[in-house]
Amino acid sequence: MAQIFCSSRAGFRAARPLLALLALSVLAVPLGGCWKSPRFKEPFTLANPNQRHPITVEQGEATLDLAVPPGARGLNRTQQLQLQAFLRDYSDQGGEQMLVRAPSGGRNESAAMRAYDDVNRGLRAAGIGKGQVVLEPYYAGGDPAAPLRLSYLTYIAKAPDCGDWSENLGSDPQNMPYPNMGCSTQRNLAMAVANPRDLVGPRPETPRPGERRDVVWGKYVKGEVTGSKWTPANEPLPERATASEIAPAGAN
Repeated sequence: MAQIFCSSRAGFRAARPLLALLALSVLAVPLGGCWKSPRFKEPFTLANPNQRHPITVEQGEATLDLAVPPGARGLNRTQQLQLQAFLRDYSDQGGEQMLVRAPSGGRNESAAMRAYDDVNRGLRAAGIGKGQVVLEPYYAGGDPAAPLRLSYLTYIAKAPDCGDWSENLGSDPQNMPYPNMGCSTQRNLAMAVANPRDLVGPRPETPRPGERRDVVWGKYVKGEVTGSKWTPANEPLPERATASEIAPAGAN
């Protein structure tokens, strides 16, 4: 009896590692079913890069300072080129109002007004009307070369921060979008966009050109063919024309 009991205890000790492994396997099944990648939490479950890595568009101020020393007769050539580039950006950005601040109470007050005359001519040459410009004095604080300051409100695109490689992309049982997915594209777009205002909403349509419309309408009133003439015989192109029937470039 004692020998049988000892044999049973020896067999139990030998089987104990197997039982422990079996218990761990049984526990791992429900735990594995409940485990979820951090990407199941927002915003990693979003597949749209615009929502995962949004581009922030804020209003800022574009400025140009034109130094005006006492006795200056106006803007020099370099300043005129700077002004032209600044006004081009203003037009491209769709600026609404230009603020021109002139120094007051300083030794260069008269010179600043002569410089403003050059700025005013530049504004008119750029097609910027008087209603879009506001002239405002500011105290120069004794600065003998206080600048003439131009500014307007513009939009600034701020790119998202990228570089979240916290997860192992080589092992993903859920096949979910990784945290950094689409971020570089969004960042490149924010850096390259010419006018961040376009990220806020579409621009208004420009007035249509009416020249061609007037020509077609005039022909319609006279009962003439309104279509363009494309054939060598200067006749309207048939509805089912072949490539050989189309006049070569410059034939008309």
